[in-house]
Amino acid sequence: MRRFMSAIGVLAMFVGALLSPHLAAAQTGLSVPRGFRATVYASGLSSPTAMALGPDGRLYVTQTDGAIRAIGKSGVITIASGFSVALGLAWHNHVLYVSSTGRITALTPSKSYRSFTKRVVVQGIPTGKHQNDSIVFSGGWMYVGVGSTCNACAESDPRSASIMRFRPNGSNGQVFAHGLRNPYGLAIRPATGRLYATDNGRDDFGDSVPDELNLIQQGGRYGWPDCWGRNGGTHCAGTIPPVALFEPHSSADGLTFYRGTSFPAAYRADAFVAEWGDDVDNLGTGRIVKRVHFAGSNVTVSTFATGLSHPLAVTIGPGGALLVADYGTGTIWRIAWTG
Repeated sequence: MRRFMSAIGVLAMFVGALLSPHLAAAQTGLSVPRGFRATVYASGLSSPTAMALGPDGRLYVTQTDGAIRAIGKSGVITIASGFSVALGLAWHNHVLYVSSTGRITALTPSKSYRSFTKRVVVQGIPTGKHQNDSIVFSGGWMYVGVGSTCNACAESDPRSASIMRFRPNGSNGQVFAHGLRNPYGLAIRPATGRLYATDNGRDDFGDSVPDELNLIQQGGRYGWPDCWGRNGGTHCAGTIPPVALFEPHSSADGLTFYRGTSFPAAYRADAFVAEWGDDVDNLGTGRIVKRVHFAGSNVTVSTFATGLSHPLAVTIGPGGALLVADYGTGTIWRIAWTG
């Protein structure tokens, strides 16, 4: 996210004993639309940053202390550790991929999923103010968001401020799209099979630069550092405008499309975005989960969940519920449709 590196030194980090998953705890301070109910899925995490549901049915979670936890019906275990600011997590062909500072690591499980073999498949990704973020797989490629090394500058490395892609073994690395300051969340929209990414806008120019949701096209230019939003700034000719806008400094980060069947039909294939929250101008933006609704060519943005501290990751969990990882409280919330 936009200010994640500095936030680590500011926010207190805590490590507690994880409670059992799937708790039926009462909703506390979380507000969701009528017909939905929020309960605690797990708590006591150390600042969770990414989530991925595994083929074994467990939820895998990265933490800023460098550990990866697996949460299942029989308890919680640490399956790997020692990662530097792991912000991305994805399963592909029964291998768990971790995006951490400057590298991507493949974790191959044993048949029982009790132990994992670690292998670095990509390293040397440029880092600075931001780093490599989320991972998603599509069409035999592994896509990863690579943040800029600065707030607004001319990058010396073309891989910075881009979306890169690699083969799953780490080969054939290439820049897929560029001009994205910090493309934190990546997801494939089920209805189209196309790649989308959130992007954090630059922090100067007062409060005029929005955060964005972009449809990513190969070779696409998305405007950073000069152009933002819909023709904001300069040198916008030839750039691709966003499909949706979020508040300035909201730090629109984690992204998922709804792939379940338990939500009402109106929510199917909508996007959910975790806004970590403003820590630049005290605007009070963010700290919520947004819903992005697609109706043909019309895209609308609305607030879905409030009462969070610093939500960072979102994914679809067992039974089609939306899971939200709150970095600020170490809690994973489960938001389910109850009718």
